[in-house]
Amino acid sequence: MKHKLFEIFIIGFFAQLTLSGCVFLHESAKNGFKDGIYRTRRVGGKEVYVLNIDDDTTAVFDVKEFKDSTAILTNKRVNYATTQKKFKDNKASHTFYRPSYDLDLMTIAMKYRPTELGVPNQLTTSFNGAVYFGYRIDAYSIKYKRNPLNIYKKAVKHVGYSAGLYAGLGNTLINGTSLNDVNYPLEYDGVLLITGIAANMAMDKITFGLSFGPDYLMDKYHTEWIYEGKPTVGFTLGLNLK
Repeated sequence: MKHKLFEIFIIGFFAQLTLSGCVFLHESAKNGFKDGIYRTRRVGGKEVYVLNIDDDTTAVFDVKEFKDSTAILTNKRVNYATTQKKFKDNKASHTFYRPSYDLDLMTIAMKYRPTELGVPNQLTTSFNGAVYFGYRIDAYSIKYKRNPLNIYKKAVKHVGYSAGLYAGLGNTLINGTSLNDVNYPLEYDGVLLITGIAANMAMDKITFGLSFGPDYLMDKYHTEWIYEGKPTVGFTLGLNLK
């Protein structure tokens, strides 16, 4: 009974996500380098406020935070512009980091299953869709490269790193082989509950990574399915939209 109720809950949850999917995709798009507070290192480092004045000029301020959670910008301002001859800190490349929590829709494009009960190892491409929640760090690198006219050209590169948990639905072929029953007469696509951990990387709008976790068949044959609760390794793929 509990198994059936959980199945209904998962299906209903995905139906709701389908209606509001654009909202999730919009919120999870983090490839835009916007004005705000960033860190100067992946772990630790001081906080700075980055202000994109225009396409060519970026201003960076030190930030001080008080016990009452208010923050002020100091007068230690550093400007980076394509027209200046020399930067104050003599650095033509800077990277700023922004930590956040990530909530996304994720697909597992390919999944590897190890050998089980005489069935050879498999690489499947059946449908696997999941809700992903994790901790993410986005890194934005600003680089100014000087051309022969002694003018700097600005370029911004973005890379995101994320690790977290996922849960969702998938499908798999069910037959006498996967049930370890040569006398089973039917063959059908069974519905799976997929769960596990994932580590993803984002380069601009494209996200990809690896997943690791067990699958559970959501029908009466789950106790006979040879892969029930067995870990799999998957390749994740996604697209963040603005």
